[in-house]
Amino acid sequence: MADELAMNDQAPSHFRYRAVERATGRVRVGEISGDTAYAVRASLRRAGWEVERIDQLGATRAVPPLLRPISTWLQGRRRQSRRPIRADLCEALAALLQAGLPLEQAVGSLAASPARGRAERRMLRALRDSLRHGESFHQAASEHPDWFDRLDVAMLAAGQAAGELPQILADLGGFHQRGAALGHKLLMALAYPGLLTVAALVVVAFISRSTLPQLLTMLADANIPAPLPTTVLVTVGQGLTLWWPLIVVVGVSGGLALRAWARRVPAQGRIGALVHGNLFARAQSRARVARLASVLGQLLHSGVPLAEALDVAADTAGSQALREVLTEAGEAVRRGEDLSAVVERSALLDAEFAQLLRVGEQAGELASMLGRVAERYERAATRSIERLGAVLEPAAIVVLATVIGAVVLAAVLPLVAMGDLV
Repeated sequence: MADELAMNDQAPSHFRYRAVERATGRVRVGEISGDTAYAVRASLRRAGWEVERIDQLGATRAVPPLLRPISTWLQGRRRQSRRPIRADLCEALAALLQAGLPLEQAVGSLAASPARGRAERRMLRALRDSLRHGESFHQAASEHPDWFDRLDVAMLAAGQAAGELPQILADLGGFHQRGAALGHKLLMALAYPGLLTVAALVVVAFISRSTLPQLLTMLADANIPAPLPTTVLVTVGQGLTLWWPLIVVVGVSGGLALRAWARRVPAQGRIGALVHGNLFARAQSRARVARLASVLGQLLHSGVPLAEALDVAADTAGSQALREVLTEAGEAVRRGEDLSAVVERSALLDAEFAQLLRVGEQAGELASMLGRVAERYERAATRSIERLGAVLEPAAIVVLATVIGAVVLAAVLPLVAMGDLV
């Protein structure tokens, strides 16, 4: 039905409609593209449908300046959560293009696949319609910041310019797949201890609000002093129940403040070794270098100049500190300096990374060296994450066992006291 709409030189808008077929009374809900809501409604009427409701999808809204950082952060979070989907999408498009399908037809076939999510199909339909109206693939992708970041757009533009879009899409799919796998491993290493800790706190809060207060009341009626472990546990549990929002806010704020302080601590000295040399910091550092090397290597292999590749990497960096380092590196490269010299001056990136960059620059094989560095640091990050999980999991089990032991002790002592009274 969308094919019945009149085409023009402007990119279409996308609408969701609810309509009733005049001949049969059948209700239909769907999505359609068109220039305006009026044009879409007229097209549906010509096709024999009476429109009950029509809403524009993805309408651009002006974001207030104060909310732009939040909006940008939310877009980044959505892109990060969709990395496995983006990897599968890139690989599927690469396979269809390598099979000989035109780009518009490949995107349209994926948009019609019921195996893909509603949001993904909607985005693919918008891409297809933009391609029909003469936009290039990277321009159409840039209109969907919830799905594609500047790295994706830059690689797609380079792939189209070089006539190697299928290979670029395959490389991009592999990049997102590796990044998603590494992030998943780190999340799983932290999730299990976190869940055990939350379970222990829930047990303390529950028993301090249900069972233990009744035992303390019985002891008070019998003029028996309450055991100290029982009193402490009840106080802690009821405090958790009453003040948990404040505790969460203070914990998150303290964590952010500690993270900001850790970034300012120099790597030298005992405190620096403790802050930057622990398992979690090493896993983060190696994952950061692996991502940076992979991003730069992918862009250089795609034909993007180094200075522009550094600008793209800065735009997709996960932290402000790394963004500043990459911005400085881009300016230095434009002045004729080597990338390795800038990396060597930064305490945020590993010294070994700078040495490997220097070797690649001297050999004239920086792109290949970055690819090898990315693989080496991905393996190193995986090992660090596995060691972190091997340490945290037993520690969490010990903490949970300690809490359960304290709960049992706090519950048994009042019973023993009342047994002595009998």
